[in-house]
Amino acid sequence: MGEKDIGGKYLIDRDPEGWVRWLLHEPDVTVTQTLSAEFQFVGRRSDSLLQVMLNGVLFLVLIELQLHYDPAMPLRMLIYCALARQKYGLPVLPIVIYLVEPSAGSSVATDYHAEFMGRVTHQDFTAVKMWELDAHETLKQSPPAGLLPYVPLMAGADIEVVRECARRIRSEPDHEELETILALFAMIKLDVEQVAQIVRWHMTILEKSPIYQEILLKGVQQGLEQGLEQGLEQGLELGREQELRQNIGRILTQRFGQRESNSVIMRLEFLSLSTLESLFDEALTASDMADFLAALAAVEAE
Repeated sequence: MGEKDIGGKYLIDRDPEGWVRWLLHEPDVTVTQTLSAEFQFVGRRSDSLLQVMLNGVLFLVLIELQLHYDPAMPLRMLIYCALARQKYGLPVLPIVIYLVEPSAGSSVATDYHAEFMGRVTHQDFTAVKMWELDAHETLKQSPPAGLLPYVPLMAGADIEVVRECARRIRSEPDHEELETILALFAMIKLDVEQVAQIVRWHMTILEKSPIYQEILLKGVQQGLEQGLEQGLEQGLELGREQELRQNIGRILTQRFGQRESNSVIMRLEFLSLSTLESLFDEALTASDMADFLAALAAVEAE
């Protein structure tokens, strides 16, 4: 498992053509090049800048993926579009993808507009609002795998949607990264314990995600903030428990064989985090399976 940044750029750039076809509803569009989205004098880069071809026309698609609504986004898109056109000399189609619905009464801008002394500055952009898309319809469209972690944020998403997303993700070569971020977003809207029974995730991957860091630093939105904090706290503990169970099983299999380890895997399911940490050490040091089983029986009896 490599050291991957599982932010929006990673999820888009792993299949840029799939994303562009989904966003534009154009199955014939092709991505000819992934371009640098770093611009001089701009400290923050855009998530993805793609050179695409459609019906013989070459243009740029600029994609910005945001966890929550940013009032400064219209001005940023104006700047990004101007710099991209200046640098590459092609027309720019800008798209912002918002993941989490803003608080009630907030409107999501789709353009920058300013007038001064009779002069007008204007830039339109497409705003994709995940919460307005239908989860079940999206899955029928065979979306790119990099979109699947966000499907639980869509309208009508339920635990069966999460189950289907996890099933599709597990056929991908980077399934551990995708499934980890699926778990993160599924926990925002759905029951944490149900999600934990379906989706596997790895804390080492999750902690490297810019999206996870943004959630920790800023929260999501008014009304979800408390629930997300509680959900993440509970969910991350469940994640550590799940990872410990998996690691104990691997250690026992390597040391004592598959047949011996299978007999204890199910007994680990209902043990606490502190107990699993103790058993992890025991799995590393036990002289044989009998010693480990004795330690397991002792903690079960407490």
